[in-house]
Amino acid sequence: MTKHFNTLLLFISLFLTAVTLSACSSSSEEEDPTEVKLLLKASDNINPSQVSKSNPVVVNLYQLKSIEAFKSSQVLDLYEKDISILADDLVNKQVIGSVLPKGKRAITLAIAPGTKYIAVFVQFSNYSQAKAKAWLKLKEIDDIEQINISIDSLTVNIEPVIEDSFW
Repeated sequence: MTKHFNTLLLFISLFLTAVTLSACSSSSEEEDPTEVKLLLKASDNINPSQVSKSNPVVVNLYQLKSIEAFKSSQVLDLYEKDISILADDLVNKQVIGSVLPKGKRAITLAIAPGTKYIAVFVQFSNYSQAKAKAWLKLKEIDDIEQINISIDSLTVNIEPVIEDSFW
């Protein structure tokens, strides 16, 4: 009986060792985020109003699997319930925060695995007249040296800076 018991214990310990090792190997295979420099520049006339020629804005940055929900969403809906609107497509959301006229920020952006688009939403006070949304499709992320976001008057734009090839 002891022989069967020892065999059973050996089998259980081998099984647990195999499970532990497989769990360790699968976690080491997870992709790390890809880091990209992001430069945000605001002109001196951002977010004009009847009271002032320029005002601060709040900038939200999204990492998305698909762009359709973001493209078709209304500005007020994004402002009020962006997480629920983008739920299935949302990989990550980052609030860059308040950006002042003539503001400039350099950020290291950690792009999570599965991200196919970087989208930006700027909260302009005159949202009905603004181009408050812009997006960038990430084709070859390794070729992107930097991502530039520019805000001018009531418009936001986003564009990649591609590394020069040595060819």
